[in-house]
Amino acid sequence: MIEKNEKLIEKVAADFASGLHCSQVTFGHAAEKLGFDEKTAKKIGAGFGGGMFNGERCGAVTGALMGLGLKYGHSCAEDKPNEAELQAKRVQLEKAFLEKYDSLLCKDILGANIGTPEGLAEIKEKNLTSGCAELTAYVCQILDELL
Repeated sequence: MIEKNEKLIEKVAADFASGLHCSQVTFGHAAEKLGFDEKTAKKIGAGFGGGMFNGERCGAVTGALMGLGLKYGHSCAEDKPNEAELQAKRVQLEKAFLEKYDSLLCKDILGANIGTPEGLAEIKEKNLTSGCAELTAYVCQILDELL
């Protein structure tokens, strides 16, 4: 089990306070580690927060998958053999995430669906995203091990 990194949680919380989504934070984290333009990565990741804003796959995990794709993905037939390594890293990411969280779905993690007006109201009313900085920092730590 990965130990809680308070400094990283604070950095992620500051990113959230500045308006970034979980997907932007994790993909930006990976981009920085890989020497890819972090600003571009955050722009690419903008549409994936909150489970693509419909409560599906956790945005932090999606951003991490984009980071893994940046390092291990293929862009042409010659790179296709890299796919096996990418898929192995995906499995490791998901396994590590599920050791701490019960689901890969944002709506299950939050207990409400950000993609519905009722769910969004409940999320805001009950501050259900209060644990997202810790969750996102955890995913960044998993990424550090996989990149």
